[in-house]
Amino acid sequence: MSSSSEVIAAVVPILPVRDLTRAIEFYERLGFTAKRYRDGDLYAFIQRDGRELHLSKTPELFPEHNFVRVYFYLSAGTVAALEAQCRANGMTIVEPLTPREWKMKEFVLRDPDGNRLIFGESLSEDQQ
Repeated sequence: MSSSSEVIAAVVPILPVRDLTRAIEFYERLGFTAKRYRDGDLYAFIQRDGRELHLSKTPELFPEHNFVRVYFYLSAGTVAALEAQCRANGMTIVEPLTPREWKMKEFVLRDPDGNRLIFGESLSEDQQ
């Protein structure tokens, strides 16, 4: 084990998908790009802003029973623009941009495989 007090360098969610190509197309509309690795139609790395997600083909996945959630902390002043971009790209917003009691402003969308994507930024003092 490292002598440093910090051991974990990154956490990368692995999202189940039924169709890898369709999933990549969806995430590209969110601004992600396919990264350095793809294993045919089974597995892929995608990234945006230096952050990575993995997509794993899961044929037995039933989207209505998929309870995977990923929370994206966004830079200040960007969440409204990203929600607008998603709407412009024809993505269905499950929950519109809303200030939350936990001092975040968030919106939620779902990918074609039922993975729930939550995007939020901290509320400024004047927004609380």
